[in-house]
Amino acid sequence: MQSTSTSLSPLSTGLARATAGLNLCHENASEVWHQRPPLDFLQIHPEHLIQEEGGTYRDQLDDLRHAYPIVLHGFGLSLGSCAPLDQDYLQLVKQVLKEHPEAFFSDHVSWSSLSHHHFHDLLPLVMNDETLDYMVERIDQAQELIGQPILLENISSYMRFRDSTYDEPSFINALTDRTGAYVLMDVNNLWANAVNFGENPLSQLMVYRQSSVRGYHLAGCTCKQVGNGEVFIDYHGEAVHEPVWELYKEALSHFGPWPTLLEWENNVPKLERTLQEVSRIRRCLHDLSVTPEAT
Repeated sequence: MQSTSTSLSPLSTGLARATAGLNLCHENASEVWHQRPPLDFLQIHPEHLIQEEGGTYRDQLDDLRHAYPIVLHGFGLSLGSCAPLDQDYLQLVKQVLKEHPEAFFSDHVSWSSLSHHHFHDLLPLVMNDETLDYMVERIDQAQELIGQPILLENISSYMRFRDSTYDEPSFINALTDRTGAYVLMDVNNLWANAVNFGENPLSQLMVYRQSSVRGYHLAGCTCKQVGNGEVFIDYHGEAVHEPVWELYKEALSHFGPWPTLLEWENNVPKLERTLQEVSRIRRCLHDLSVTPEAT
């Protein structure tokens, strides 16, 4: 089966490549709104534009998204679900992208809804040829509607299916090859999955096709004791772990500099502490002797 989205033009926005941004959420919006820190971009969720029809947070979100360059990151499209894609949601994304020519839209290689019930979690897929064909069709539909390629994020997962015939990097490579979509590389998710399943994080990173990555996410995962062992949970509730920083540097060297986002949405500290993490992203980019340039 051949994708129809290969005719889409390559990703090209007004957002500079070697840039560092912050995820906007309920927990940090007030401080960001009042302090206006020197961020290269903000990430906002289309779901918040739908759910927050009024009130302080929505007012601050609307003000901030016109004060900073933005990117859009979804968590409710549920690309892997059996339900039809939400056309109203995608029309909203298309409209916001039209208002913000610097922006791109990303979502996850996962599913999160069934029969109009949303689980508020990103659930893993059975990664085989049947799922691949289905996901290609869904991604094609979404990209054709919004008019540009989607960035697909690798998720954290704590189980794997016996019926899977691809590992996650190979599955995502096949998706991007057939649809013209790109990868939003969540370095923390890749690292945590590799450690949890006894794999080498750098080896997993290098499976991804070099030309596919167009952005990065960094976050802090939480170590939990489970039985006699440890499991790293993608909770976004603490600082980025040192091994994840090292893996991010490897990613920058291999895939190049792309917009990098710091996610800290639980146990959120004062904005000053969060901005220290954003500044460290900038230092990583600077250490590569890279100057910002347009994508």
